[in-house]
Amino acid sequence: MTPPPRPHPAPRDPRPRRGGRPTLEQAARLDGDIREAALRLFLEQGYESTSMDAIAVAAGTTKASLYARFRGKEAVFSSVLEWAVQRPDWPVPEPPAPDLDDLEGALTAIATTAVRRALHPSMVQLGRIAIAHASRFPEIARGTYGAGFWPRRQLLVDLLNRHAATGAIVADDPEMLAEHFLGMVSGAPARLASYGIVRDAADQERHTRTAVRLFLRSLRPD
Repeated sequence: MTPPPRPHPAPRDPRPRRGGRPTLEQAARLDGDIREAALRLFLEQGYESTSMDAIAVAAGTTKASLYARFRGKEAVFSSVLEWAVQRPDWPVPEPPAPDLDDLEGALTAIATTAVRRALHPSMVQLGRIAIAHASRFPEIARGTYGAGFWPRRQLLVDLLNRHAATGAIVADDPEMLAEHFLGMVSGAPARLASYGIVRDAADQERHTRTAVRLFLRSLRPD
């Protein structure tokens, strides 16, 4: 007689056992849940209206576990917003790098990506929060200011060095030129957006094209 098949084991509960220490995987998952929950609440409600209790509930954890990771709300705020602006997938994923052999095409692609990131509603709201609390959290204000530039700044520096090496352009200080370019194409639109002023897509595209052409003209050898 054939023995009956053995039942499959029940799936393991990913949560730590009551009173036990979480695994590294569980701890990392909880860290991510806390960051995501805190970021969402800060953007939706602002700093003052977001409580540690609300963050713990939204993250599916306890306030004691939250305080084990952060001294208080200021620490959560500083850590989470710095984490957000350094993410290449937030608020939208970064596209693949453009063809660096095509100078104008690459500049246009970099500018378009920078504008899309700077004008995303989450980034605009983050900028407003950073401005409102700049004196209290200056490092966040600086990081948010640079968020429209990062992570395309180094790509732009590489692009300028690549074409300067062939003699096609003059770029004696590529780092400074990269900052000026990104400030021109995305800094101004981001500033307007913080006041609720956003150009329509066709008008913004025209401004981007004009900025790219002006920048290219400034790089021409004498």
